[in-house]
Amino acid sequence: MDAEGLEAVHSYLKRTYPDVATKIGGTYSRVSFGGAEFLHENEWDEPYLLSRTSEGHALLRLVRKQFS
Repeated sequence: MDAEGLEAVHSYLKRTYPDVATKIGGTYSRVSFGGAEFLHENEWDEPYLLSRTSEGHALLRLVRKQFS
């Protein structure tokens, strides 16, 4: 995902999930929205969100559907 795509995802999350919050960590950020928590990393210039729960996975599938 390029910088423009990342900005589009951020804008979508802010519009769709007003509760979106970010807490910056060392090499990652913790992002929460829709009642789930995710890790956001930008490894090798490739940003991604990682979920550890089935609820989070479901939310990520919904987000991905918006950009497919």
